[in-house]
Amino acid sequence: MKSLFPRALAFVVLVLLALPALADLTPAHAARRLKHNQPDLVVDLGVGLWAIPLPMDFDGDGDLDLLVSCADVPARGLHYFENEGSGVFKPAVVLDSEKRPNVTISYVDGKPRVCEPGVLYEDFTTALYGKPAPIAFKPDFHIGRANQWRAGDYDGDGVTDLILGISDWREYGWDDAYDAQGRWTAGPLHGFVYLVRNSGTNDAPVYGEAVKIEADGKPIDVFGCPSPNLVDWDGDGDLDLVCGSFLDTITLFENTGTRTAPVYAAGKALTLADGAPLRMELQMLQVAALDWDSDGDPDLVVGKEDGRVAWVENLGGGAVAAPVYFKQRAEFVKCGALAAPAVYDWDNDGDEDILCGNTAGFIEFIENLGGDPVRWAAPVRLTAGGGVIRFQAGPNLSIQGPAEAKWGYTTLSVGDWDGDGLPDIVCNSIIGRVVWFRNVGAPGKPELAPAEPLRVAWEGETPKPAWLWWTPEPGELVTQWRTTPVMLDWNRDGLQDLVML
Repeated sequence: MKSLFPRALAFVVLVLLALPALADLTPAHAARRLKHNQPDLVVDLGVGLWAIPLPMDFDGDGDLDLLVSCADVPARGLHYFENEGSGVFKPAVVLDSEKRPNVTISYVDGKPRVCEPGVLYEDFTTALYGKPAPIAFKPDFHIGRANQWRAGDYDGDGVTDLILGISDWREYGWDDAYDAQGRWTAGPLHGFVYLVRNSGTNDAPVYGEAVKIEADGKPIDVFGCPSPNLVDWDGDGDLDLVCGSFLDTITLFENTGTRTAPVYAAGKALTLADGAPLRMELQMLQVAALDWDSDGDPDLVVGKEDGRVAWVENLGGGAVAAPVYFKQRAEFVKCGALAAPAVYDWDNDGDEDILCGNTAGFIEFIENLGGDPVRWAAPVRLTAGGGVIRFQAGPNLSIQGPAEAKWGYTTLSVGDWDGDGLPDIVCNSIIGRVVWFRNVGAPGKPELAPAEPLRVAWEGETPKPAWLWWTPEPGELVTQWRTTPVMLDWNRDGLQDLVML
C-alpha cells in the first residue's frame, strides 16, 4: 500500500495505558508552581481556572484594587491584587484558600457587598469571610451550576432586595446530542434572573417569594451563568440589568419604566463603537458593574475561564470599548487554564523552552532566558501562515455541545516530524483531528506554515470515534478529543512515530 506521508513513513498509532505513581509523592516531591523570576516583568493579571472578580478599594487608599476568587487548584482561593496607581497591579497575596464558586459582589450605596448563596459577609474589607450573616431565604426552585446571589434596591424603596442569577442545565444535558447534520438536538443552557423582594427593613429583612424577572414580557433567559448586575447603565436615573453568560456575550436589559416600577426591554448584546458586537476572547463570564475609571458612568470588570480579568469601558451612547486586560508584576508562569506544556529548545539557543496549549485553543511559547534560578519570559502566542494559531469547537465540534464553542483544548508535541532538521509541532485539540505545523524557518528562527492534516495510510475507511457526527477526510487521523500526541522514535528506526490515545 502506498504511504500517504510526504516521506514514505510507516505509521502506527499506539494506545498506552500508564498511570504514574502519584500516591507515592511526598511533600518534598510535590509539584511546585514555576516562577518567572523577573520581578520587573509585566504580564496579564490572572489566577487559575475561572476568575471571579471582586473589585473594591480593599486597602482604603482611594483607588480600586482587584480581589479575584478562584475555585480550582492549584490557584484556589481569594487573590488580592493591590493597585499601585501605575496601571500595573502587585503580584497576588492569597487571603483565603477555600473553594467558593458562587461568591459575588454588589454595590449598595457605593459600598461593596460580598455574598455567597444564603450568606452576606459583613465588613468584608476587614473581616473577609469571618463575619457571615445568614440570609433568611431558601429557594424552592431548581438550581444548577450558577447560584449567584446579589444585593440591590430593585424598586427604589430604600430597602435592599435580592437578585439571584440561576443556571439550569437540565434541558441541555451534556453530550452526544448532534444529529447527522451537526445540529444540536438537546436544549440550550438557561440562565434565569430572580427577584426576591424585601418587604421588611435593611436591619430586619423579610423576603418574599422569588419571581423570574421579565424583559419584553418574557422571563430573562441568557445562555447560562447570568451574573446579573442592577446598575444605571445609560445614566437616566433608573436601574438597568446587565448580564453575563456562559459563552462570550454580555447583554443589557434597559429599564424603560421608572426607578420605582422597573420594566425591562428585550435584551441587547453590548456593542463596540463601530457597532460590532462585544465578544470576549473566552467564555464563562463573571461580570461586576462599577465605575472603574471614575468618569461618572459604570463600566464592567469581567473575569473569564482562563483566569484573566478585563476592563470593559462604558463609552456612553450604548457603546463599550474593546476589553483591556489588567496587568500585574509577574510571579508565577501562567498559560491560560488547563495548561498542556511540552519542553523543547524551540529557539535553538541551547536551553529548554516551554510550548504550551490551553483551554482557549492557543499554542504559546515561553522562552527560557537562562540564569539561576531560570528566568522565564512572558508567554507569546505562536502564529502559523501569518495568523495566530487558535483552535475552537464552534457550535458543533465539541462532543459536549455548543456550550463549549470558545474552547480549543490544545495539546501538543514538538520534534522534527519531516526530518529536515527543524522542530515541528504535532497538535490535537477539542476537535480530535490531529494536525501538524511544518517549520519552514531556519535554526533559531522558527516559522510555522499553516496546519496540515497528519496523514495515515489506513487500510480501508478512515476510522473515527463512534460519537462523531462528521466524517474525516481520507487519510486523516481523528481520535479522542483532548488527548496528547507524543512524537518519538518508538521503534528506533530513525523516523519519528506518534504515540497517543
